[in-house]
Order: sequence, then C-alpha cells, then structure tokens
Amino acid sequence: MKEELDRKLCEDFPILYQQRGNSMQQTAMCWGFEHGDGWEPLIRELSEKIETYNKEHPDNPVEATQIKEKYGSLRFYVSNYPDKIDKLIDEAETKSETTCELCGKESKGISGKGWYVNYCDECLKRKNDE
Repeated sequence: MKEELDRKLCEDFPILYQQRGNSMQQTAMCWGFEHGDGWEPLIRELSEKIETYNKEHPDNPVEATQIKEKYGSLRFYVSNYPDKIDKLIDEAETKSETTCELCGKESKGISGKGWYVNYCDECLKRKNDE
C-alpha cells in the first residue's frame, strides 16, 4: 500500500496501529500494510470499529500485529481481541474476497495458479499486459 495511505491509517488509529514503528523482532507490523491500495477502504472501516472498541476498553486494547494479502484475500492479525473483534475481522476478510486488491472495485473473486490474486477484470488485464 502507498506510504501516504499507511501513514494516514496510523495517524487516524494510533491505538490499533501502535506497533507500526516497532522492530521486526517485536512485530510484523514493521513491514506496514502488505497489500494493494484497493483494500484501504476495507481496512479503514474495520479500523474505525476496532479503534472505537479500544477507546471503550483502554485497559486491554486491540493491537494490529500484521496486515497482509495471502491466497488472494486479506489477513488481519491482532493481539488481545474478544469474539466481537474476531467477527469484525472475519467480515472484512470475507469482503476482501470479492474486492479488487488494486483498485477497490468489485471482483469476481480469487484466481490464479500457484500465486492467487484478487483483481477486477481491468486490473487483471493491466497486470497481464505488464
């Protein structure tokens, strides 16, 4: 994801993304958001919900430990989370399966051989032409 989008998410949700500046010995968030820009709205919507929870439960905040693409869908890993947060994460990950990772448009779903991707028809054609 673009550096500016990464920075804005961390600024807007400082409790959730407090591990972002830590070293690789402490967290996988040191690598940032490891997916395309198209999922930023999904991440932002989920982050708003989790940050609201964090403000209501300051003694046990949910912290992102890794956010990436894997097998063509979103993976959002956190520490210290209750069932309510797990459900929100599952919903976002499921939604990512029909959202283009690159542009955010609706996709037909995960495709590929060996390396799975989730691109809309336009982005898939552009990637194949590159």
